[in-house]
Amino acid sequence: MSIESPLDLISAIFIFFAAIVPGYLSLKLRGHIIIVTMVLTAFIIVHGIYHLVKMQGLESMANGVFEPASVMILIAFGVAYLGASYKKKQEASLK
Repeated sequence: MSIESPLDLISAIFIFFAAIVPGYLSLKLRGHIIIVTMVLTAFIIVHGIYHLVKMQGLESMANGVFEPASVMILIAFGVAYLGASYKKKQEASLK
């Protein structure tokens, strides 16, 4: 067993713990920011799954499916953030 397997497990555990805060905020927040926190939570969870799959020795699936999926979700997070900040600026200019 290589050193990478335990490190992937430890990474996955810490990553899933990191998903708790934005997941909780997704339930409590309202408005445009809820989409941003939901996409961030999805990214964190998919990235944690990537580490679990990689730990199991399925590197081709991890690198071929979950790594690109996490990158696409991270890009979606950026788009959601830009959209939410644009809508917030629009609402502020109307007041």
